[in-house]
Amino acid sequence: MITWILIFITAFTGFTTSQIEVGYKPPPMGWNSYNAFHYDINEALIRQHVDIIANQGYLAVGYRYINLDDGWQASARTADNKLSPDSSKFPSGIKDYMHKNGLLFGIFSDAGTQTCGGFPGSLDYEDTDAQTFVDWDVDYLKYANCNDQGRPEQQRYQIMGYALKSATTGKNKTIFYNICEWGTSNAWLWGPDVGGNSWRISADNNAFWPSIMSIINSQARLTEYGGSGRGWNDLDMLVLGFDYIHYEEQVTHYAFWAALKAPLILGCDLTKVNNETKALILNEDIISVNQDPLGLSICQVYYRNENKSSFDIWTGPLNDGYVAILFNRGIEPISITLDFKEHCHLNGSIEIYDLVHKKPYGSFTNKYVHILNNSISTFHINDYINWIITSYTATDIPKHGVEFIKLIGGNNIDDIRPCLNYS
Repeated sequence: MITWILIFITAFTGFTTSQIEVGYKPPPMGWNSYNAFHYDINEALIRQHVDIIANQGYLAVGYRYINLDDGWQASARTADNKLSPDSSKFPSGIKDYMHKNGLLFGIFSDAGTQTCGGFPGSLDYEDTDAQTFVDWDVDYLKYANCNDQGRPEQQRYQIMGYALKSATTGKNKTIFYNICEWGTSNAWLWGPDVGGNSWRISADNNAFWPSIMSIINSQARLTEYGGSGRGWNDLDMLVLGFDYIHYEEQVTHYAFWAALKAPLILGCDLTKVNNETKALILNEDIISVNQDPLGLSICQVYYRNENKSSFDIWTGPLNDGYVAILFNRGIEPISITLDFKEHCHLNGSIEIYDLVHKKPYGSFTNKYVHILNNSISTFHINDYINWIITSYTATDIPKHGVEFIKLIGGNNIDDIRPCLNYS
């Protein structure tokens, strides 16, 4: 069994555990209203999705946050300069229904004078709004970056970070602070120092394959900045459940977001999710990789760029094993070989488990062939004297598809991870 002992020494300028302790927990999981509904949200729609999350299996596997994105607000502040919900959209208010159903309540605001949708922003009202969020028992703040008046991102996000810290001090309350500045000022470098628990690393993730690919590519150089005890690289919302993405691409998307330890925030209309996609979303084996207590992201360990057979390999440690993604970037099915020593720094007897299909392949100490979806994958023995497995080859990985596997057992050769060096 693989044992990893890690020491994290992280400096948080001016922030105590009371504000940043959420960053020590696994990445948040939930649902956000924006991708499917943009600014057109209302009480009935939100309650409908609360009921689905609470009662149709999502809460049971960890999806807990219900995040109201832009469009919940009244068009102007109240007479005492407070934010308020649009009473025509939310006649009963916004703060109770989530908690009554065992869920957590997330909200949206902006580090500018107006939100992206033209509603009142929080710039220069940070203390007032932070106190309002505490009074409403908000659990999650997504804080965007529109209409910034030319002020530096780090400065504006630090002010809200301190406001949240002040408003929650002594109240046995934390608010997960999501810095949504779209990666424009490298928030992964300074996010923890301003109280952030996650930070966007890119522009929005749109529901088409090139957008997903672009975000995966960006992570090759950034995986070291997200992790337990520091905070999470936010790859933006999941686009599972949208018709524009083929199922195999949805599997790839979910596998990467899970293994990169990104927040898993759904963004689709949950009333329209088909059974195949719902089963993927509720796959507890994939979710367990994301929520693994070790909290370490995978990293890219191999990359090959050829016209029809481009692929890469990503691996990383888990609390009880190792995880690997064999990713076919190309347009034709290909085979990819994972070398345990080179790509994972492992040797010894290793059990392979298919996280997508929930299939254990057993513990192998000899050459073994197994059948999966009418394709053949072979364990190759390169050390015939000691009969030690040293590599695994997956065949017929479809275009844009992955083999997403967990490795259990074995011995780590050293404490050095085999990540590619992009510095």
